[in-house]
Amino acid sequence: MKKIAYVGVDYHVKTITCAVIIEGEKDFLNTIRFKNNDKNIKKYMKKLSETYDLRTCYEASCNGYSFQRKMRSWGYHCDVIAPSLVPKKPGDRRKNDFRDARTLAQHYAQGMLAVVHPPTEQEESVRSLIRCRLAMKKNGKSVKQQINSLLLTQDLHWSKTKWTDQHRAWLSKLKLRDKYSQQVLDELLGLLGYLDSRIQYLDKQIEEVACSDIYAPSVKKLKAFKGIKTLTAMMLIAEITDFRRFPNPKALMAFLGLIPSEDSSDDNRKGGSITKAGNSRCRLQLIESVIHYTKKPVISGQMQKDLKEVDSHSANIAIKCMKRLHKRYWSLVLKGKNSNKAKTAIAREFVGFIWAMMQPEPATI
Repeated sequence: MKKIAYVGVDYHVKTITCAVIIEGEKDFLNTIRFKNNDKNIKKYMKKLSETYDLRTCYEASCNGYSFQRKMRSWGYHCDVIAPSLVPKKPGDRRKNDFRDARTLAQHYAQGMLAVVHPPTEQEESVRSLIRCRLAMKKNGKSVKQQINSLLLTQDLHWSKTKWTDQHRAWLSKLKLRDKYSQQVLDELLGLLGYLDSRIQYLDKQIEEVACSDIYAPSVKKLKAFKGIKTLTAMMLIAEITDFRRFPNPKALMAFLGLIPSEDSSDDNRKGGSITKAGNSRCRLQLIESVIHYTKKPVISGQMQKDLKEVDSHSANIAIKCMKRLHKRYWSLVLKGKNSNKAKTAIAREFVGFIWAMMQPEPATI
């Protein structure tokens, strides 16, 4: 029976550095660096696999999952490692490709690394579509800020709510005092109009994907919750990919960075703010969604329609969630808790309801 060879790969576009440590041995078999092309990688892995059973890993990077898929297509085991969870010595200030590869191989052999759940190519493409839409929205917000700043320099003010149809009509009719300032305003308004049109188009694309046979059942379940519509539902599905990989709600909360940090020593226990580790997109969106739970828990007409699209168990979870989060929020606020901290706290509880909703078997809360 072949021994296991743990291969730590420091991946770069031009080069690859591999460090190999054999199961049960302390010293490295070798550390090698070569040009990043399929011929070299195949040749090296084939030579190793003749003697050892390979277990390969590399840190998630701009390469994404391409290297992993390539390795698996060749018949080799390959894991993608979460970079932020790789153990590091506080006093270690030396960093290079050889040391990184050796560190990966050593920790991988000791089972100290957190493996990233790889999405399928279809899941990754849908996630890219949603991230593109979010990026467009962020860019649009930046352009709006630039327009506001420009108008302030021209001593122009809009006293009512901004970015309504009335405000946009006012902007389109503005005549600034010099031609270059006017040109800047026209360019920014044109860019904002373009971004708005692309966002509308992407929303239609996401809506089509959400209605497909693959995503429709999950989207309907998530839309049963107050504060979640198609875009938020698709974001959660695309970023989390598989809710079943989290054994309990706390694991999903940790993945989204919504659990409190801690700095305790001896008998002194000191809690801190949330860790903000993991997926920031979902975390921020969930905190925005729970704003709906600060209002009176009333089932609106739209929510009634959404509840009819799911089974009775899922509908009960959504209704229980609405009542529980509203009660919990005001309980915290009336005790003197800052409203933003209270929203973060109920966002954490919201994740527990979402986890229960998305389990294949009915889960209790």
